[in-house]
Amino acid sequence: MRTIFEHREPPRNRRGRSCKGRWNTVLVCLAFASASLPVGALADVLVSTDGQRFVGKVIEETSDSVVFESQQNGRFTFPRAQILELQLSPVEEATKPPAAATGEQKSNNPEWRPPGVGHDHFDWIQLGSGEWLKGHITYIQNKEIEFDSDELEELTLELKKIARLYSAEPMFVQFENHKPVYGRVEIDHENVNVLGPEYLSLHRDELTGITPSGGKTGISNWTGRFNLGLNTQSGNTEQITLNSSAKLARRTPNTVLLIDFLGNFTQTSGVKTVSNERLTVSDDIRINQKWFVRAIQFEAYRDPLSNISHRFTAGVGVGYYIFDRDDLEWTVSAGPGYQSTKFDEVAAGQSDSDSTPAAGIQSRFSVDITKRLTFIQTLDTQFTNPESGKYTHHAVTTLEYEIKRHFNLDTSFVWDYLQNPKARSDGVIPQKSDYYTSVSIGFRF
Repeated sequence: MRTIFEHREPPRNRRGRSCKGRWNTVLVCLAFASASLPVGALADVLVSTDGQRFVGKVIEETSDSVVFESQQNGRFTFPRAQILELQLSPVEEATKPPAAATGEQKSNNPEWRPPGVGHDHFDWIQLGSGEWLKGHITYIQNKEIEFDSDELEELTLELKKIARLYSAEPMFVQFENHKPVYGRVEIDHENVNVLGPEYLSLHRDELTGITPSGGKTGISNWTGRFNLGLNTQSGNTEQITLNSSAKLARRTPNTVLLIDFLGNFTQTSGVKTVSNERLTVSDDIRINQKWFVRAIQFEAYRDPLSNISHRFTAGVGVGYYIFDRDDLEWTVSAGPGYQSTKFDEVAAGQSDSDSTPAAGIQSRFSVDITKRLTFIQTLDTQFTNPESGKYTHHAVTTLEYEIKRHFNLDTSFVWDYLQNPKARSDGVIPQKSDYYTSVSIGFRF
């Protein structure tokens, strides 16, 4: 439209006929011009010297670098020396000089792949947008891939957004209703191909998980996070509130070992008003895409202000995935257990400890509200004899906001409930419910 109205002389199509005249003639000419543009013409393409390919838009160019905004991975800066090719959209080509020598545009070929695939000891993935990234696969599980990119560092991507994948080294792969297999992995639009002693090719929907070491000892199997929140108040009331949490996860193609810690401490006018710690351990073995076995469910808990010196609960269970999508996950599990409690203080003549069989039910619900904001709800319940409390639950509601790569901001609400608290030596019965709200900064690795 700008060409038609800014120039006095009307434009001509390829046969030399003027587009001036009636509006329908103008529309025909515009349609003809639009149809002649290649697919993806409005996207710039940057190819690095090591073969990585990014699709998006050039934001700024200098003699030393290019600021590029990728469709999938945000904005970053590339030194000119690391740019092999910069393909500009037709609009950009009309106003900017090429940033590097062009040449044959092999990266536009859907069958093209970087020359380093299979030769440079890096894992390579192609996103649905056509971008190519190289780095190292941390794991693939629950339809997500944890990928450590050379340029963009640690990424968590939905598996459905991966068009192709090539592993540099053999990996352990678990499919539903199959024993684990070992070999180099190639994933295309439909299948997962394992190139090992026994070649195996199955549909992507049957994939349970992939890990580099397959459960062998190694730090690469572990991921984790640590959160810390601190609040101080002075004046009429002197108060210090400290809350911390930590999580470690060890993953293999069909197992997940989780270790969680949560601690809360509050001191008001020199008096301790909140002090509790909780450590939980669970080890899940995936049977198929819906069912898993919880080989262990263990919890250690102490809260002297609730008259619990320490409490240990151990059990086993069976779990089920109600939802297992990229942006929505809900698991439930249940099973028998055993609980032992040591009370902080009791009335004269009362036992200061109790042991009981237990039955536990656990639930974890997670949904992505936006790309950076996630809602998480966990609930752990235990049914015991009346002397140990009869019914307890630990419920945590969290809004998790990803600030940047390794850092996140968490807002959590915790509700701990004990139906039958044990009376202290002075006869005072602790409250049944404890509530905590925390805002903390988290670090992931």
